[in-house]
Amino acid sequence: MLTFYLRRIWQSIWFLPAIYALAAVLAVGVAPVIGGYLPESWVALVEIDALAATLNILASSMLAVAIFSMATMFSAFQAAANSATPRARPLLTQDRTAQTAISTFVGAFLFSLLGLIGVNSGLYGEAAVVVLLALTLLLVVHVVVMLIRWIDRLSGFGGVEEAIAVIEAATEKALARAESCPNLGASRLDEIPDGVRALCPARAGHVQTIEVAALQAIAETADARIYILSPPGSYVGPGEPAAHVTGGDGIDEAVLEQIITAPRRTLEEDPAFGLVMLAEIASRALSDAVNDSGSALSAITAMTRLLTRMCSQFEALADDPADRVFMAPPDPAVLVTHAFRPVARDGADRVEVGISLQRALGVLVAVDEAAFGEPARAMSREALVRAEAAMQYAPDVDVLKAAAPFE
Repeated sequence: MLTFYLRRIWQSIWFLPAIYALAAVLAVGVAPVIGGYLPESWVALVEIDALAATLNILASSMLAVAIFSMATMFSAFQAAANSATPRARPLLTQDRTAQTAISTFVGAFLFSLLGLIGVNSGLYGEAAVVVLLALTLLLVVHVVVMLIRWIDRLSGFGGVEEAIAVIEAATEKALARAESCPNLGASRLDEIPDGVRALCPARAGHVQTIEVAALQAIAETADARIYILSPPGSYVGPGEPAAHVTGGDGIDEAVLEQIITAPRRTLEEDPAFGLVMLAEIASRALSDAVNDSGSALSAITAMTRLLTRMCSQFEALADDPADRVFMAPPDPAVLVTHAFRPVARDGADRVEVGISLQRALGVLVAVDEAAFGEPARAMSREALVRAEAAMQYAPDVDVLKAAAPFE
């Protein structure tokens, strides 16, 4: 659980600026200490008035740049939410280039402001002024480099293609974490025995993560078995069991405390949420108001890449899975439905979208027939039925049927 929350803090938009601000305070505070070790011949090299003027310019300019950059960044976030999907906004705020740029400008402003206060109030001796000037010059170089990177980053920030790339990259990271600990470390849930008791959460929400190691310890202590019904991403509420338990009277609350829920889904332990977001982008792109089939095709391609990687989770288990905690692996049929049903519905009248969808389903079957064979064929048939009902030009239907890999 601690790792889950630490990762959340690390990805938060405020974390890196706070670190840079702390570094700026430490840099200003350490200048007198370092100055005590400088040779006497260096002390006369710097005029305090020149340093004060430099810090004054830096402080005034960095404040303006920081405010402008934050306004630009949040405008890009809003544009991505409007053109792609609102669910992409939290991922865009995790962009390290954007966070580093804002952090650099905020840190530079704070450094120059505190340095200016120290110089004008006489807190720094001549040796400390030399150190402060050296730090200022290094900071100017860093600011210039960061400005160039920030300008380059803004060229594609907030677009639909950018949102697709960000979602795919974040989902890839979530899949890498899932591959390092398959099924969250739990044993495979094949069936639930008789005589279990249901555990229902007090509040409705989406499961964020499940602490399988803690559940295993609870089950060992109480001689119980725990059957997880709601893996990360599932929606649960009062009256809906999140888990079943056999044995271990009195552990119900302790078990539910290890199933972390929140109002919204997140990607950290729920890679399938990436498919949902990409499907939303495709649906919006196919709406009459947007009419952007190219973005829908890009989303289909990204979802296909992710699904072909997800097939490694269907049978994998940890090297030493918990023997008292059981959970079902991801269901291929659910993943295929989340990814492609919105596209099949909203792109039913567009032959180019239908062809791309059929090819994607064929790729999935070629990669893993056992996992994707039945759901991919079912989705292919559904897409063809929707297309026949929506297309008014009969030759388009014939072209689409010819492209279907299972007909």
